[in-house]
Amino acid sequence: MQNILITGSNRGLGLEWARQYAYDDWRVFATCRHPAEAAILQELAEEQKTVSIHRQSK
Repeated sequence: MQNILITGSNRGLGLEWARQYAYDDWRVFATCRHPAEAAILQELAEEQKTVSIHRQSK
């Protein structure tokens, strides 16, 4: 399984890249500044167990 780190993954292109890589069986390390507010990203992580969410520092 390949790994990828995606910054700004709570919306826009970052979220779409996280989704695409997760569905292609990559291990996705998704970062965003406010993980608690990233509802769509959290749903993706619940659906795709290869996605982990991490807080991105400022």
